[in-house]
Amino acid sequence: MMKHLIFFLALFISVGLEAQTNDAFVQNNATALNVAAQGNIRSQGSSAYFVNPPREIEGSVHLFDNWNNRAVIYTVDNQQYLMKNINLNLQRHTFESKIAQDTLFTFNFNNIDKFVVNNKVYRNYYWDDDNRVYEVIYDGKDYQVIKGFKLEIIEGSANPMLNRRSDKYAKKETYYIRKEGKIKPFRLSKGRIMKLFKSDEEKSKELLQFVRENKLSFKKEYDIRRLLEFSDSI
Repeated sequence: MMKHLIFFLALFISVGLEAQTNDAFVQNNATALNVAAQGNIRSQGSSAYFVNPPREIEGSVHLFDNWNNRAVIYTVDNQQYLMKNINLNLQRHTFESKIAQDTLFTFNFNNIDKFVVNNKVYRNYYWDDDNRVYEVIYDGKDYQVIKGFKLEIIEGSANPMLNRRSDKYAKKETYYIRKEGKIKPFRLSKGRIMKLFKSDEEKSKELLQFVRENKLSFKKEYDIRRLLEFSDSI
């Protein structure tokens, strides 16, 4: 615990931190909980209407299934910090570290270049009024292929045939291409990948041969990374 405290005192002077505890959460939401406990009928003037209480939501807002994730934090001034209890909050698009059972520290990217979690690179990008964390699949000189994450809620149903009484979090992944600061959706397909090299016919032929020889798929993330990294060597 002392090592964690020293680390955060050193890091968050420049990075910033936010603490959140279960007690604070309960206190801040006491009014809402009391209203829900009192019943579902509310009045407005001379009329009354029914309000459904919030349903329980199954699943987690975090990307990884548990907190046992090895991370290296790289700051913009080339400092490195090792963490072993980190996760990505998909609601807030922030990395969080679980310091105690009821305490989370939230990182911001003010002075952080990237997070490398379980050997995967994550960076924060701002585009079209949207600030999000992306996994970097390929980082080239002219463009990047990145993967974004989105959290959706699948609503439950009282229909016994559906066997889904509670709401449930669903994690969605979407690929993008980032070029000249712009982020656009990017589908993993032969047509979209080879379009990146349409101006170089010889290079396109070599890449297609590399795909055949190594039995790569244009729909698999790992194979696309191999192909694009090979393209840098041609």
